[in-house]
Amino acid sequence: MSEKMDLEKENFQAQVDGERLRMEAAEKAGENLAEGTVEAYEAIEHGVAGTYKAIEHGVVDTYKTIEDGVVGGFNKISDKFVDAFLKKEGESVEEAKERLAKEQAEREAAAKAAAEKHRR
Repeated sequence: MSEKMDLEKENFQAQVDGERLRMEAAEKAGENLAEGTVEAYEAIEHGVAGTYKAIEHGVVDTYKTIEDGVVGGFNKISDKFVDAFLKKEGESVEEAKERLAKEQAEREAAAKAAAEKHRR
């Protein structure tokens, strides 16, 4: 009877060991799956972020190009207008723009003073 109990004990221990090994293998497989999933999501995240950055740079560069073109075109037109209609004899375009800005500031200061005087 002791031999039969030893055999049953060994059989039971083998079943327990087998189950433990299956559980360890399943746990390891789950860890590997989780690591693989995390790595896949990180790769997707990196790819999407890179795409968004590329789009952002493209949009910003295009905006700067348009802005530079518009501002440059405006300045050329402004310079031609000042040269043709507003500059005085012997005065450069830059000097005329400075003079006009100073005159405008003086007019604004006078208007503000008049408004203050009127309020009192």
